[in-house]
Amino acid sequence: MSKLKFEYNIRGYRYAPESFHIYKGLPGQKKDEISLSDKQRQKMGYLCLTEGVKSAVDYVKHIERERERKCRQYMTYGFMLKENPHEYVYCPSLRCRESDTLKTRLCILQAVREELARDKGRVEQSVECDLDGHYRPVNIRKNYATADLRRPVMVWLHVV
Repeated sequence: MSKLKFEYNIRGYRYAPESFHIYKGLPGQKKDEISLSDKQRQKMGYLCLTEGVKSAVDYVKHIERERERKCRQYMTYGFMLKENPHEYVYCPSLRCRESDTLKTRLCILQAVREELARDKGRVEQSVECDLDGHYRPVNIRKNYATADLRRPVMVWLHVV
């Protein structure tokens, strides 16, 4: 079974490099336009006219890779701790984008609250133990903190 590769189509007027547009899609399917700024379109058109289509497509692929690498910012909800009101606890696996709807954000908040409510807001912060002669843990002590489920806070996560 062969892997399908994306096809790129470039359209524009020869004497106006800023009018060039590029479309991307699988063979036999409708191709979608890749959004580019005016400056990027002009450079792509200039490359297409002077160095050929391959260099213009390579430039657009470079732009797409840069967009993927760009640091994404997500948000989630957490709760302040009862023992130390300046610290908070949150679930990093439950996150949403900045552009998500209010309904999605409230579902995330509800999921975090349910996760913490299972143990009455108790969160394991650290584990301390001693080791015996064979490097096995003995005297295991877990340190817990309690989340104040009445005071939610927004937490911003930077995902690279």
